[in-house]
Amino acid sequence: MAFLHSTILRRVTLTFILLWGIAPFYYLNQDSAFLLWTFFLSAGIVLYFIWYEVSAIFILIYLSFVTAYAFNVFLFQFSIPFYVAMIGILLVYGYLFTYMEQKIGILGNKRLIYLLLFSLIILQVFLITSFFLISPINQSLIIAVTSYLFVGYCYTILAKHSDNNFYHYVLFSALALFAIFTTADWSGLV
Repeated sequence: MAFLHSTILRRVTLTFILLWGIAPFYYLNQDSAFLLWTFFLSAGIVLYFIWYEVSAIFILIYLSFVTAYAFNVFLFQFSIPFYVAMIGILLVYGYLFTYMEQKIGILGNKRLIYLLLFSLIILQVFLITSFFLISPINQSLIIAVTSYLFVGYCYTILAKHSDNNFYHYVLFSALALFAIFTTADWSGLV
């Protein structure tokens, strides 16, 4: 597990996940210049955060969004098998959660249990949202909100940071999910 503690390898891996996640977004949205500029500006900010190791929670939530979007695109546009997407989700989100565990200071023997729990929860949410006829962006936002809620739990309960309250995370997640479900286009992927 020494490769998880290498700063250069961690930065390169997170950069690769970021680039891998934004490539399908560019592929599908080439006709919308404003959307692409906004997305690439935010990706540039996240790349800066990755290389200067700032705001690990924001990095995790952003990478959760772009990774879920990439898996949705590869699953439905490029027709990769479901089991390949499932294995990829377990690996990528497991790595992202391991990164977040190190940054917020989760200690103890239960780290592996929470790593598996987080990866399986994200996988389950991905599988559930893949059956809805909503756009990949909305599906990815739901997964990002789930990641945010789990990070809030880990930050406030497991790492015992007293500067935040877990109820704030729950309230914001509920409001975000309400906004996503009420504004989603339920007409399908077309």
